[in-house]
Amino acid sequence: MLYLLIDLDRTLWDFDGNADRTYKAMFEQFGLEQLCHVDFNTFHERYRQINDVLWEAYRNGTVTKEQLSLRRFSYTLAAFGCDSNSPDIIRLSLRMADYYVIEGTKQTGLMPGTRDLLEWLSKQKDRFSLSVITNGFSEAQIPKMRTSGIDRYFSHFFLSEDLGFMKPDRRFFEAVIHQLNVPASQCLVIGDDYRVDIAGAQSVGIPQVWYNPKSVALPAGMPRPTFEISHLSQLKALL
Repeated sequence: MLYLLIDLDRTLWDFDGNADRTYKAMFEQFGLEQLCHVDFNTFHERYRQINDVLWEAYRNGTVTKEQLSLRRFSYTLAAFGCDSNSPDIIRLSLRMADYYVIEGTKQTGLMPGTRDLLEWLSKQKDRFSLSVITNGFSEAQIPKMRTSGIDRYFSHFFLSEDLGFMKPDRRFFEAVIHQLNVPASQCLVIGDDYRVDIAGAQSVGIPQVWYNPKSVALPAGMPRPTFEISHLSQLKALL
């Protein structure tokens, strides 16, 4: 039995496409063009930059989940002239945070080949056991898997909030293999983020598949992954 530990966002679930659709609807819903005097693309690009910085801080433990949820919106509004400390902007940011989670989990876009791969794997339950490994918030990750209809393929869901550690912390991966009660060599991590998924798996000796559809260069000085693919369909031949 091979235990497949599969990342969710940008590996199975089309995070960028789903988030873009949600964010565009939110931009219109809250009248942000009128409030910030800026077009959607400019606003969204600034949000992405701020969100990436805050997520890195969250992984490092320097901001809390609640601070991330609020600040990624309040800081973006502040970048276009709003006072991020004003009660009105704080209330608006909280409403946006709630909207983003609720509406975002209704999105069903998957990465190319996801459903076909999961169907193929599900027909070989004597060979493969499937688990999700994710840093995302629990109130979003489980619902969006249900909405997109892929939750039924997995026997375990390993969320950083439940384990108490975030990828790439080796303790996240140690907790996973401890709960599965299998050696690292019997597992295979599949993920799109080299530093989070691949380097994390390498730290505990789990073989890895780097899903790299955009042909991102290997980070300087980092060891090559066990395997690298550009499309999920390539996993079939590899497995």
